[in-house]
This record gives sequence, structure tokens and C-alpha cells, in this order.
Amino acid sequence: MPLLRYTGRRCAQAALRTDAAATYVSGVEFRRSERAFPVLRQLRPDGALEADVPLPFSWETGRRIYECMVRSNEYDAIMLEMQRQGRITFYLTNFGEEAASTASAAALSPEDMIWPQYRELGMFLWRGLSAQGVADQCIGNEGDPGRGRGLPVHYMLADANVQGVHAVLGTHVPQAPGAGYAYRLDGADRCAVAYFGEGAASEGDALAALNFAALFKSQTLFICRNNQYAISTPAEEQYSGDGVAARGPAFDIPTMRVDGNDAVAVFNATRAARAHAVTAQEPVLLELMTYRMGHHTTSDDSTLYRTEEERAAHQQLCPIARFKRLMIAEGVWDEQADAELRRTARGEIVSAMKVGDNKKLSHPTAMFDDMYSELPWHLREQRDDMLAHIDRNRDAYNVSKYRGL
Repeated sequence: MPLLRYTGRRCAQAALRTDAAATYVSGVEFRRSERAFPVLRQLRPDGALEADVPLPFSWETGRRIYECMVRSNEYDAIMLEMQRQGRITFYLTNFGEEAASTASAAALSPEDMIWPQYRELGMFLWRGLSAQGVADQCIGNEGDPGRGRGLPVHYMLADANVQGVHAVLGTHVPQAPGAGYAYRLDGADRCAVAYFGEGAASEGDALAALNFAALFKSQTLFICRNNQYAISTPAEEQYSGDGVAARGPAFDIPTMRVDGNDAVAVFNATRAARAHAVTAQEPVLLELMTYRMGHHTTSDDSTLYRTEEERAAHQQLCPIARFKRLMIAEGVWDEQADAELRRTARGEIVSAMKVGDNKKLSHPTAMFDDMYSELPWHLREQRDDMLAHIDRNRDAYNVSKYRGL
């Protein structure tokens, strides 16, 4: 049926004191989770909507969601080649997870503040990241907002309410409920959003974030992308019980599990969760079930720990192909338009890399900037020693690449 209101599960409030609200038993009894979370699916793998599910957005929005997913896919393919050619140092792809980030971003308000993990290129594209922004950040040139001081794919869109990607797993998750708590105190029509994977959900930071958000009724949306692997560790070796969703009711957080490869279900669930977080002034947890089709990063070889047969089975659930079937069936898309979109996307990122390669790198002293109002003496010494070393060995370095050298 149409998802017109939030229908996620939560637990009954536990009795915290010895009072009439408590239920007493005389026998020794241990309890477990009584039933598994169902998975919300509204767009079938064959591209047909369930009979009682209307399209939740206009086809103008639907086409934009699809275009962002395809651009993410094509940008990934080209940037992966660029890393293999040695033109960038590192990369990670979003293959198979395009709907989880793009459709969820489409359901949010532009005012909602996002803390990404690192596999949310679709969300960044939805919020306005350009092909040039992707190239500049991955190259690390002076067009990168971080001035080349971070790893590739560590994007940031401060003007679009997206915080920078954190290199350390899970550390960003507790920051979101702090902002969400402030939004509740202000009575603001906005929420904080934390994206993270099921691997990061095993970090203590994630549990602390859930507890804080639940206790202080923080307007926070926790979006867990369960892509079945934490690098090489499969989900069955990460946790027991009913996945990440089961943790929500333990903190009295309304929770829903969603088919993360279904753009319609992801959009509907996120829209409903966002509305609930703001109106009820409390957090919501979404577990988006998807699959990481690519390697964890360019430093990983996933063929060492999973089979091609496993990947091929999940390829049949590709979120892009599923949504494309729906669009073609509805007469709003065709193969010619699809080929043109992919050709254009490839051209955008290739051209952006050519432009980015010709941009200067930031001056090396940029690594000492933006941390202290007054640089401590020991860092001043290190900076001066570095500059002296460069001056003595200018012929050993390609100093023409750097601004100001």
C-alpha cells in the first residue's frame, strides 16, 4: 500500500523502575528478538510497481534520480580506470548501491544536514557535486575544497549542507545526533542525516550515537547501507541476530528495513522517516539492504573472498536496471536516451580529469593551515624545515606543479 505515514517498528517502553508498569514473571526466562524485520519492497526486480503502490514523485524527479544513478555509475567506471593508470592514488566505487544514496537524498529537504560515510556519490551528485568537483577532489589539486590534504573520494559540499567525508570509520555518526538535538531545541523543520555501512555499525561510535539520539529525542535519520561486506568480512561474521535494524528497538528508535536496490521504496521510506523525525522530534533508523558489486577500494581484491557466481546473482537486482525497466514501461525513457546519457556522463568526467590535471596543486604549506589560529612552535619548525628542504632540492621535485613554488 502507499507509504503515506511512518510505519516503522519500535519497542514498547521498558519499565525503568519498580512500579505498576512492570510485568513480573515467576519463572526463569531469557528473551530474544521475537520476529525478523520485513523488507520494504515496492518496485519488483522486473521493474513493475506493486499493485497498491503509486509512483511517489513526478517523472521529472524520477528522471533526475535515474540520471544521478547513471552518472555515479559512469563516473565510477572512468575514475577506476584513472586510478589504474596512476593518475589518481586511490578510489572506491558505488557499483550496486546507487539507489541507496540517490533516492534517499532525493527524499530529504535541502536544509537537512548530511554526514556521509564514503560510498554516497549519488547523494553528492543530487546535492550538486559536479564532474569537475569529483575530478579535482580525487586529483587533490587547488580546486579541491580540502586543498589536497585528504584521500580521494573525500568530497564535501558545505554550501549544500553536506559535511566532509571522514577517513576514520564511524567517527562521523555521533556528530549527526548532536545537530539533530539542536534542531529539536530550535523547533526547526530540518533533520540531521548520518549515512554509514553495516561495518561502521559495529563501531562503538554508532551505538553511542543511537543512544544519544534516542535519549535526547534528536531529529536524526540514521541510514545504514548494509552492502553485505565490511571490506572482506561478510555480514554473517559481523553480527548475530537480525542485522542492524534489530538494534533500533533496543534504543526505542522507530526502525524500518528497506530493499536498498529499490529506488521507489528507498524514496518512500526516507520521506516518511524524515517526516516522522521532524514531527515526532525523535530519531529514525533505516537499514537499506543492498550489495557492494565492486571491490571495497582499489586496494582490495574481492575475488579472494567471494565468488563470481555470488556477484552474478546480485547483478540481477541492479538498482539502475530495475528503475530503467520501470521508466521504459511507462514510456518516459528509451534505449537511445539511455545511450546518450551514458555517453554524456563519460564525456563529462573525462573532460573534467583533463582540466583537473592542468590545475596547480596547493602550496605544500597548506598542510599546516586551518587547524590552529596560531601555529605552534613545533609545527612552525617542521614547516620551515620542509621549505628549506625543497629549496635545497628543487631539481628533485616537480615544483612547477605547485602554486607559489
